[in-house]
Amino acid sequence: MAAGLGVAMLRPVGCGSVSDRAPAGSEPTNSISSRPDAARGSACLSTPTTGDSTVMVDWVDFVQLDGTQYVAGVDGKVSAIASNQLGPVVGRVECELSVLKFLAEPGPAVDGDAAFLKVGTEVHAVRGYATSCRVAAQIAGVNRVYLAQSELAGVSRAVPCAKAP
Repeated sequence: MAAGLGVAMLRPVGCGSVSDRAPAGSEPTNSISSRPDAARGSACLSTPTTGDSTVMVDWVDFVQLDGTQYVAGVDGKVSAIASNQLGPVVGRVECELSVLKFLAEPGPAVDGDAAFLKVGTEVHAVRGYATSCRVAAQIAGVNRVYLAQSELAGVSRAVPCAKAP
């Protein structure tokens, strides 16, 4: 388990410097694809939604796409952006893990999984950033920013380009 993130499994990503941020006025290349088989292997396929739960999971607000896990508000602040800062749709949520009743510890998240985003929620690129740095999704009427994460020695941190201004 990743430290401080419940059962969310994190994978390293390739965004390691501020140079991954797209220059002002240009659109970054977005490599995240919405795949119809994204939920394959997801807890949504095998976990009941009713019954007695014996495992409590303390989720962080995350979404996983194309092997990258993105987290909102990990430092206590949840960034929001205006709708005109949303780029194209780069994926959709296939499984909302927080609504499931786990009878055992869930396995690692897979592409299309999210903690609190509803199934079908569109995940967008953020104008001015590569998708290897950040994405955004609307939750409760707010365009919430999710920062790409990397893990080092069991500690999850936003990749440097995700925090660039």
